[in-house]
Amino acid sequence: MSVRFSVWSLRELTQRDLRVLVSIERGMINHEYVDVELISSISRLDSELVESILKKLNKLGLVQRYRGSYTGYVLTSRGYDVLALNVLVKRGVLAAVSETPVGEGKESEVYMGKTPGERIVAVKVHRAGRTSFKGAKRVRGYVGERKHFSWLYLSRLAAQNEFEVLRILWKNKVAVPEPIDWNRHVVVTSFVEGVELSKVPPLEDPFTVLQLIIEEIKKVYKAGVVHGDLNEFNVLITPENKVILLDWPQWVSSSHPNALFYLQRDLENIIDFFIRKYRLRADKELLLIEYMKMITKSDESQS
Repeated sequence: MSVRFSVWSLRELTQRDLRVLVSIERGMINHEYVDVELISSISRLDSELVESILKKLNKLGLVQRYRGSYTGYVLTSRGYDVLALNVLVKRGVLAAVSETPVGEGKESEVYMGKTPGERIVAVKVHRAGRTSFKGAKRVRGYVGERKHFSWLYLSRLAAQNEFEVLRILWKNKVAVPEPIDWNRHVVVTSFVEGVELSKVPPLEDPFTVLQLIIEEIKKVYKAGVVHGDLNEFNVLITPENKVILLDWPQWVSSSHPNALFYLQRDLENIIDFFIRKYRLRADKELLLIEYMKMITKSDESQS
C-alpha cells in the first residue's frame, strides 16, 4: 500500500476534518467501531457536521463505515498515514515524501523523504500484518497483556519500539540509521545509500564483511540489545563496504530470558547465508561457538 493517496488526501483536509480523524482514533482505544455520538463528543463538533465530514473522509478512503446494531467508523491505514504525516509536517520534520516505496518488507514500507532543509531522509511506515498480529502476544514484549488492540495500534507500538532502540544504538555508535523522529506508525531516520546483503553483487572478500557484521552485533549486545530477527535482508552494504543494521521492531534486551536464544539465531542466519552463498570453508558450529563467546564475553566481564 502506497502513501501516495495519503499525501494527496492530506492536502484536501481541513482542521475540522483532522479533528474528526483524531477523535475516531481516540475512540478506537476502547471501541471496535466508533459511533457518531462519541465522535461528536470527543471532537466537540455538532453531530450533523460530523456526519458531513465522515462522508468526505469515507469517500477519500480515510475511514471505513460499519453497519450493524449501530453505525460505527474506524480509521483505515490511509487515514492513519494522514494523521502521522500531518504531525511530522507540522513539527518541521518532513516537507515531502516519495510516492512509491524505495524498499518493502513483510511489515513495513520505506520511502524517501525530504526535510524543509532539503535533507534526504528515510520514512519507514510500519504495517502490522495478520501474521504478526496473531503472534504479537507470544513474541513481542511491547504488546504485553493488552486484550484489545487494533492493527493500527500494533503498528504504532512497533514504530515506537524501533525508534527507542535506534536511539540507544546510535548513542552507542552502532552502525544503524540515525533516528530523527517518529509519530504513530511512522519512523523517520537518516537515509543510507546501500544494497541489501542478499542483493549485493558478489563480495570480493566475504569473510571480512562477515567479521564486520559480527563486530556490529557485538556492539549491539554491549549496548544491552539483541536484534531478534537479523538476516541477509536487513543488513545493508554501503558503497564504502561498511555495514548498516536495519529493522529493529522485534529487538529484545540482552537481559531477556531468551536473549541468548535470539542472539544465537541471529548469528546462525548470518553464518548460514555466507556459507550458502559464498561457500565459505568453515565449520558452522565452531564459528557459532566462537562468535557467541566473543560477543557475550564483554557482558560477563562487566557483571
